Amino acid sequence: MPAALQVSDEARQKSARRAKSAPSKDIQLTSGQKRLILNSFFRVEPALDLVAQLFFLKLFRLDPGLRKKFDGPVEMQAKKFAAGAKLAMISLGHEDGLAPTLKLLGTRHRQMGIRSRHYRTMSRALVWTLERSLDKSFDRETRDAWNAMLAQFTKVMAG
Repeated sequence: MPAALQVSDEARQKSARRAKSAPSKDIQLTSGQKRLILNSFFRVEPALDLVAQLFFLKLFRLDPGLRKKFDGPVEMQAKKFAAGAKLAMISLGHEDGLAPTLKLLGTRHRQMGIRSRHYRTMSRALVWTLERSLDKSFDRETRDAWNAMLAQFTKVMAG
């Protein structure tokens, strides 16, 4: 093999190794995880405003101090949450992904005093809400898929 081709192959392999070891800037989920998340979301979507209100009620029970970080009534926060959830579900199917939007939201949340530990509490509240809203259709695989996505959201949003 000519030397120029060998260097090119070596450079490609090195680049591929670097890409594998470098942290991804976007949300990485398998197609199966995305399918489970989307299917479960579509089941709650007709009642998304109520589901979002339940999420905030649980969140504020888990951490009452978070209530003062969110201005306005729970119904208004629920509408914002529902819009964000729809955006996240739409973004799961797009190559440009959700990371840029999550970074901006994370910046806004940091200005509000939201920290990494708060995201973990939010994740617990959301998973609890989905368990109650979806009952038996929220199986272990679906829970694991949501937890994987929420863990990645936390990493991106917490900066």
